[in-house]
Amino acid sequence: MISLLHSGKFWLKLIIFSCLSIILLLAIDIAVLHYLFNAEEINKRANAMMTNSGHQVVFDQDINRAMFPRPTVTLHNVRIKNKFSKADDIHIDDMKIGLGWQSLFGRMTIEKLQLTNAHVNLVRDSQGQWNLSDLWEQQHKNNQLKINRFILENASFRINDGQNIQKINQLNLQWHNLGNNSLLKLDGTLSGQYMQTMQCQLSAVYRPDAVMQWQDVNLEVKTKLPSLGDSNGQWHFDARWLPQQQLFQTTAVQWQWHSQHNQLHISGNGQNWQLGWAKLLLPQLNGVATAQIGDNEINATLSASNTSWIQNQWSLSQFQIDSGWQSHLYQTALTVSGQLNWLDMRHWKISNLSINSHQDAVNALPYLRFISDLTGSLHGDDNGNAQLVLQGLFDNQPVDINLNYQSDKNSGKVNGNIHLVQLNLRPYTDNTTGILPSDWQKLWQNWFKNRSVNILLNIDSLQTHKVQLNQLKTNLSIDVHNFTLQPFSIQMYGGNTQGMLQISNANPLSWKIQQHVNNVQIKSFLQDTFGWHNLDGTADADFELHGNGINRNQWLSTLTGNAKLQIHQGFWNGIDINNILQNGENQTTVAYNETSQTPFRIIKLFIPVENGNSKNGRIELHADNFDIKGVGSVKWLQQQMDYNVLIATRRAQQQNLLPLRINGTFSRPSFTIDYQKLTAGLHTSQQKQDSLRQTLQQQWLWLNQGASSSSETHTSARQP
Repeated sequence: MISLLHSGKFWLKLIIFSCLSIILLLAIDIAVLHYLFNAEEINKRANAMMTNSGHQVVFDQDINRAMFPRPTVTLHNVRIKNKFSKADDIHIDDMKIGLGWQSLFGRMTIEKLQLTNAHVNLVRDSQGQWNLSDLWEQQHKNNQLKINRFILENASFRINDGQNIQKINQLNLQWHNLGNNSLLKLDGTLSGQYMQTMQCQLSAVYRPDAVMQWQDVNLEVKTKLPSLGDSNGQWHFDARWLPQQQLFQTTAVQWQWHSQHNQLHISGNGQNWQLGWAKLLLPQLNGVATAQIGDNEINATLSASNTSWIQNQWSLSQFQIDSGWQSHLYQTALTVSGQLNWLDMRHWKISNLSINSHQDAVNALPYLRFISDLTGSLHGDDNGNAQLVLQGLFDNQPVDINLNYQSDKNSGKVNGNIHLVQLNLRPYTDNTTGILPSDWQKLWQNWFKNRSVNILLNIDSLQTHKVQLNQLKTNLSIDVHNFTLQPFSIQMYGGNTQGMLQISNANPLSWKIQQHVNNVQIKSFLQDTFGWHNLDGTADADFELHGNGINRNQWLSTLTGNAKLQIHQGFWNGIDINNILQNGENQTTVAYNETSQTPFRIIKLFIPVENGNSKNGRIELHADNFDIKGVGSVKWLQQQMDYNVLIATRRAQQQNLLPLRINGTFSRPSFTIDYQKLTAGLHTSQQKQDSLRQTLQQQWLWLNQGASSSSETHTSARQP
């Protein structure tokens, strides 16, 4: 043996034999490859499989072949054409077919089928048949073809189901047949009509002999929603295929959804879900949701029974959402339930709609508000239009709500009417912290950027912490700039008022009001509005005022405009002009006295206001025997006044004037005889005192004579 290894003839024969073997193998390789992967033969066999399918296969004649690691052929520009429409239902840039070695000696086995840049066009006709269903049926008939690995790289599907068009792009799929089971992995981008673009990933194990053939199915979705921002969802379940219904039926389903906006998180479960193309049947759906909106922590439970989605039509035989909102000040409960049905392809309706809510204070005495018990309906269409009709109780008082929302591409409008029997504003106005968030003006701009509200509002009785208003009727409108009540009418203080109120979303907040008041009891009106309670009687008034700010101090410090007031048959409380004239011989100041009053026939006030101050305001009073005229100023924030007036008594053609100064606070003004004006031109103190005494005595005498004459006249008039 050793000598053989040293033999040159041995090595020469070995080399020659090896070269001949390699040449023979190459020849066999070429022969086998050309025999197995002859373009004409492949085309013939492929179209034989398509017999009676309505399709034919076409590809380029220049094909690539390889022997290792397995016999492989690569076809280019493969097209599966529809014989009737002559269109390409499937187009594949490159199709790589790798045969198992056993295919050389027995049953044809495709070890690896790889499609690169495949484009598939799926269309369903009016009879519900898909254009590629014949290929699927043909594949089942030719079941002898076995594929161990199937790979799609960067595939795309265009799916037209006769109603919508969906697209799947950048689809990558791996199918691995392991004998008793198979592994499936895919990912892609799904988009289409009436849906947001989403990234999808799916993995599953296929066991054909099991009751639930599809096991450990995991579906993950990532998308961006208009109201929720970046979102992702996950579903996990086992399922089986129901061929007659063409549906997947699941066992128990575990699912969750998370959205970045407001940190919304929902997790839940279901049972016996059925899923198909454009079809979804959910016998039971349950979930628990949490979210954070500003200072509010939100918890909710969701439940729905017999939910279905068939051909773009949703139906929920019953749903209910129980939610709770809690901040450091308030906790709010809201329950919504009803039935959802699509009336046709475009219109939907929630019937038996029920809304229940209430809000209470946290760590404080009960302070209920937003108490609702409402029933009704909500219906709309796929353009975003909707109508809401509700009846029931709000804050334990009857209410009727009828609202319409109209939407177009660029804007949305809410209009309708609301009728409320009674509304108590005290729970809402005593503390507004829990109602409006700190950035409410920014939220106002965002919400009404392309929206507006126009509602006819009727409230039979409106209660505030100071007064009860009746028969409020107004047109309420809101847009990105203004909140407006125009026109509005109210019955109050025994009379009525008409006008407008507008609040502008500026920085700082601005407002303006125009109001005509008729036949009201002016004492209560002035006291509640300005803190001024010295005048009593029946009055007419006109106000046109504007200012800035969000609280009373800011309003009063920027108050600008004018007011006109006319009071009939009333009293001037706190002062008795007759008493001043009778007892003022040696005094020039008269203290405010709540029991004192001066009756009058009419008072006229004109009050101009600029930045919270009134200057050159005019007052005019007419009593039975004297008149008062004067001018003065008012500081509204400090609630102080300063008026200089002249009291003029009337007797025949003679007139005597007494100067009087009225100053101090609204609640307790002081009345001072203007001693300097009265004694102007006199030198000694005795002369000044005599002048004061004579003027007052003469005024008192004329007043008494005028009163006596007036009394006699009235007495004579009553005698027959």
